[in-house]
Amino acid sequence: MKKTISGLLALILVLSLCAGCGDADKVPDQTDAPSQADDQTDANIYTELLGVDPNETALETDGNKIPMELYLYWLTYACSNLEYQIGMFSSAYGMYGELLDENGKVKWDESLEGTPLSQMAREQAESSALSYAILENVAAEHGVALTDEDKTKLEEEFTAYVEQIGGEEAFAQSLREMGIGKESFDRVSATTYLYQHLAELAQDPASDLYEAPADDDAYVDHILLMTKDAETNEPLSEEEAAAKKARAEELLAQLQASDDLETLFTQLADENGEDPGREAQKGYLINADTSFVQEFKDAAFALKPGELSGIVESDYGYHILLRKDLTEDQLVAVANTNLSNYLDGKMEAAMDSVVRHEKLDEINVGEFFTAYREAVEAMHPADEAADGADGSGAGNDQPAA
Repeated sequence: MKKTISGLLALILVLSLCAGCGDADKVPDQTDAPSQADDQTDANIYTELLGVDPNETALETDGNKIPMELYLYWLTYACSNLEYQIGMFSSAYGMYGELLDENGKVKWDESLEGTPLSQMAREQAESSALSYAILENVAAEHGVALTDEDKTKLEEEFTAYVEQIGGEEAFAQSLREMGIGKESFDRVSATTYLYQHLAELAQDPASDLYEAPADDDAYVDHILLMTKDAETNEPLSEEEAAAKKARAEELLAQLQASDDLETLFTQLADENGEDPGREAQKGYLINADTSFVQEFKDAAFALKPGELSGIVESDYGYHILLRKDLTEDQLVAVANTNLSNYLDGKMEAAMDSVVRHEKLDEINVGEFFTAYREAVEAMHPADEAADGADGSGAGNDQPAA
């Protein structure tokens, strides 16, 4: 379950019309929509499918309760996402076709890399639901709550969203399809702002969430003279490689004699460097996990800010490195990474003490998701007929995100 928080924060409530099926561009049919968004408890789709109380606690961590409707929402999303990903790989690359039936639907009893697909969906759903609860717990521990400004922004965003999808009745219908009430919708939406405030604390040296950049958080620029052909990836001739090394030695001598090292380095890198990837930031922010060749990382971490390397040889060619001070944007990026790691650690630590409702194990994932899909499709008979007429209903729908 590592790295779950950082990935999920990119989702922060999936404002889709339906977690499991349907087109994000379709506006829900309003003819059968409840008149008020808060009427979901009496007509919850999960109650109809499973007979569960949507407000019953499905998961609990450190006293923070996750209602059944939120867990089941994430279960339908996990199923939809898995089906879309497997379908995409099958159609685009000819992979995992054995995991799909003749209609392009997942065979939930099949396994991927030794794990049943139904179990993968369960684990993803639990991870998603708990991620938000862990974030809420950490926010409470650090005295972080929604400000009046946050509440105003949330209300403005909600109003704009309701207008975008067609009004209050359309919103009520979308909640019914997602299987959640307005309270759960608001709860997950609020985590965007809780995370932002935690990120601000992570950047504040006076906060106990702050962690100073590590020695291996390095901003490094380099001049690369390649000893491979950039197009074919074939090695250059010995003569050409020797000429590249001689040029690297000339550049290094100029840099070592300079009174304004960083300015000259940037100039020489722009004029001579053969790594197009450095252009945007005039270098790279790296750490021990960054996927650079080891020779590059070893040389970078051996330097202090302001120091120049010698000539470093790798499979790509000859490098000259200059380590720089982290910029403000890079300090923010490091703080965000540290916060994500902190939240992931909290997640791992909490897993052994999570209280799970016994009903979760009784859910047959394949049967549930099939029934859920059919129930949502039944809410849009006109759309289904149109899809059938033009052939667009075949295959897997991409989950909206």
